[in-house]
Amino acid sequence: MSLPRDFTKKICAIVRKEFEPLVKILGIKDVYTAENWDEAKVVLDKLVTQSDIAIIIIQKSLVPNEKSFIDLNLDRLYPIVTVIPDDKISLSVSLQTFYGELIRRYIGYEIYLG
Repeated sequence: MSLPRDFTKKICAIVRKEFEPLVKILGIKDVYTAENWDEAKVVLDKLVTQSDIAIIIIQKSLVPNEKSFIDLNLDRLYPIVTVIPDDKISLSVSLQTFYGELIRRYIGYEIYLG
């Protein structure tokens, strides 16, 4: 049994060209490519206006260091923009540390994961 069309929303991704096949293998159909923040920002601005999108995944290396999770989600409730780590420094940090810090900054409370 499938949900009514009004209750289904999509997941989209904005990634570098070389990361696109992996994201598609993971089942994300709407994948957009960008090589820098300026290109990613144009796509992101277009996607946040669409009402059928729930989550936008963006590759961490495309987002400037001064932009935080909160900055990317400040103006609206949906879609939620989330950043996925993709460089050696981010990937060397434990998941609990990476997402724990993200959650702490977003909701203002320390949450222990794991």
